Amino acid sequence: MSEVRQVPLILPDLGLEDSTLRASMWLVSKGKSVYQGDRLLEVFAGEVTFDVVAPATGILTTKMVDEDDRIEVGQMLGSIVASDERN
Repeated sequence: MSEVRQVPLILPDLGLEDSTLRASMWLVSKGKSVYQGDRLLEVFAGEVTFDVVAPATGILTTKMVDEDDRIEVGQMLGSIVASDERN
């Protein structure tokens, strides 16, 4: 039996102070399968680029930010529909 759940994709605290964060480039298209730990979105912070990774295995169903949008720590960036297999 499997349980389907919605998993939010949230920008984690990157440990930066007063840095302008921007969504740089989506690496996965909406509707595509992803695995936990896959790189989904590049985030530009000053002169450094960070990756936001999939928190779960499933389908990327929602993108709530566009490339070049200003984003903040804790902001919801999208969501994944995950399926947990249970015996």
